[in-house]
Amino acid sequence: MNYKLILLTVFMFWGTHAFAVSPKSPHGANFKIECTTCHTTDNWNKIKPNGFNHNKTHFPLTGQHKMISCKKCHTTLEFSKAPTQCSACHTDIHQGTVGKDCERCHNTSSWIVTNVKRIHREAGFVLAGAHATADCNRCHTSASSLRFDNIRSDCYACHKDKYDATTSPNHRTAGFDTDCARCHSMIGRNWLSNGRGFDHGAFPLTGGHKIDCIACHLNNDYSKKLSTDCSTCHSLTGTQNAKYPAHATKFAAFDCSACHSIQAWDSGIKFKQHDSNFGKIYSGKHKGKWSSCTDCHTNDANYTAKCTKCHSFSTGNLP
Repeated sequence: MNYKLILLTVFMFWGTHAFAVSPKSPHGANFKIECTTCHTTDNWNKIKPNGFNHNKTHFPLTGQHKMISCKKCHTTLEFSKAPTQCSACHTDIHQGTVGKDCERCHNTSSWIVTNVKRIHREAGFVLAGAHATADCNRCHTSASSLRFDNIRSDCYACHKDKYDATTSPNHRTAGFDTDCARCHSMIGRNWLSNGRGFDHGAFPLTGGHKIDCIACHLNNDYSKKLSTDCSTCHSLTGTQNAKYPAHATKFAAFDCSACHSIQAWDSGIKFKQHDSNFGKIYSGKHKGKWSSCTDCHTNDANYTAKCTKCHSFSTGNLP
């Protein structure tokens, strides 16, 4: 009987001692890190400065987070209960207007936003051309109170005053729609630069036709459908052709494009009928030999030309 009593006393003492040296962890039941990783053996309140490696967790300490007290985030000893969302510790000064994903704009080093262009690109509004240097408050009128309310991204929303005030051409009188991008480009530095983006259909505005709209659409009248014939704008009898009267007589039956290109009137002039009707005058020794039509043709209304002007068959003067 005494033997059993002694054995029972030993077991009770062992169980009590085991409970005393292995108390429940204040950091939670699932906390498995060795105590000596953070604590010293002489004082539980003394924490090793470089003991625990936070970078091995799902929340590495970077930037400003390296320099704050652990208790700023870990308000209780159960470390797993510390939130990881920025908004849990930082007041939303934008008042919910940009969502809770603070890392879209900010980083742990500073609150200063350095990736404004990327943010706008991801939002579908590229800051290019004049928009790259524009004052943010011009569009974000609530930004002075740190609010970034949703705003319209169409040009007319911000540039209605420009649309209404434009007189050359008068956008409202001409009935232009408010899709500014049909004619203007966002990559330009002003309304004129890269601004002739309007789809002109079968009459592309290239070469010498890269001119102001009012050069063809007179008096800001865009209601009339203009002819695509060159003579609509380029008179055959006007002062510009007084030097070459044959335009109104001999060449009146031909289209302007038979000789001229849209790059410029005097750029690469070549009468296409020569190749088919006049023995391929631009080939052989004739090719590239003369710089002007009047080298062979007298400058009169008939624009006649004779081989004997250059070639003398009796003397054998053959160029």
